[in-house]
Amino acid sequence: MTKSDGAQEMLGRAQSLHAEGRIDEAIAEARRALALAPDYVNALTYLGTTLVTRRLAYQEGLDLLERAAALAPDDAGVHYSLGWCYEFVAYRLEKQATLPYRDPVELYQLAAAQLRRCIDLNPEVGLKEDAEDLLAAVRQRIE
Repeated sequence: MTKSDGAQEMLGRAQSLHAEGRIDEAIAEARRALALAPDYVNALTYLGTTLVTRRLAYQEGLDLLERAAALAPDDAGVHYSLGWCYEFVAYRLEKQATLPYRDPVELYQLAAAQLRRCIDLNPEVGLKEDAEDLLAAVRQRIE
C-alpha cells in the first residue's frame, strides 16, 4: 500500500464516521490522512469543510480549503466548496454582535470569485446549477 492509498483509505473511514454522526472521530481520521499525505486535496477539502460547518473553526477550515484550491486550481468541486464555505462564514460573521476575525463583505467577494471559477470550469450540470444559485444569493449580499 502506498502513502496515498493509506491516506485515501483513512479519508474513506473519516467519511463513514461522519455519516454515522461521529464527527470528532471523523476529523481525527482526516487529520491522520493529511499527516500521511499533506497535499491530498480531497482530505484537505473534506476536513476544511467539516471544520467550518460542523465545528465553526473558520480560520483553520478556510486555510485548508484555500490550500486545496491552490493545489487543484482546475477542480470545480474544490472551488465550489471554498466558495460555499466563504459564504457560510461571511453570513455567520455578519450576524455576530462582536467584531469578526475577517470582514464578511470581503468573504462574500471571495465566495463570488470562487463560485465564478467553479462555473468557468464547466462542471457537471448539478454542480454548475448549485454554484449559479449560490452566486446569485451572494451577489445580493454584496450589491
